[in-house]
Amino acid sequence: MPIALVTGASGGLGKEIALALLNESTDVIATYNTNKISIEGYEKTLHTLKADLRNKTDVTKIADYVRKKFGKLDYLINSAGVSRDGLIVNYPESNWDEVIAVNLTGVFYVIREMVPFLINSDNPHIINISSRSGIRGSAGQCAYSASKAALIGLSMSLSKELSEFNIKVNTILPGFLNTAMGHLNETALKRAETESVLGTLSSTKEAAMLIATILKTTRVTGQFFTLDSRL
Repeated sequence: MPIALVTGASGGLGKEIALALLNESTDVIATYNTNKISIEGYEKTLHTLKADLRNKTDVTKIADYVRKKFGKLDYLINSAGVSRDGLIVNYPESNWDEVIAVNLTGVFYVIREMVPFLINSDNPHIINISSRSGIRGSAGQCAYSASKAALIGLSMSLSKELSEFNIKVNTILPGFLNTAMGHLNETALKRAETESVLGTLSSTKEAAMLIATILKTTRVTGQFFTLDSRL
């Protein structure tokens, strides 16, 4: 049975990813920070851990759990993320620090700790969740856009660096999702609907379905997949 670590699995996209993998007979280690994970019916295969990914000690605790419980890891999906919107002229440094810490530095911490376990897998994968804002930019999202752009660069670099261990590294740009994070900026949400040629937001279920499919591949790495209908 494959073993997956999904960060930020308490709601939105992370929860859908965890659920999709559980439905495919995968043991899922799901992390959360503030909101507890609510997925019923998978008591034997769902393992929840509270962790603040900005804290190296918490990330080390995740690694200790993987080591003691499984000794290996097949899939790592970095879906934890935050957005603190605001114009740069009066943007608080604390917001900048938080967004970069969660969206980028936390991903670095997790990947660094999990690589030794991924090496033990027959088909290891890392999938990082980035954003269209990381390649197009978005007014009022200086920290978020910067963190998601950097995440694409990190993924591209690691796809080369980790290829000798057969670890595939890919990036998903899921599009504007109808989630709690999406509703933090109702103006951007309405704009995303208007910009979509299909007149709709992206789907967490479809994103999770594609991620589950990518994890079954053996020859795909260094790619980023945009799941959006904004052209």
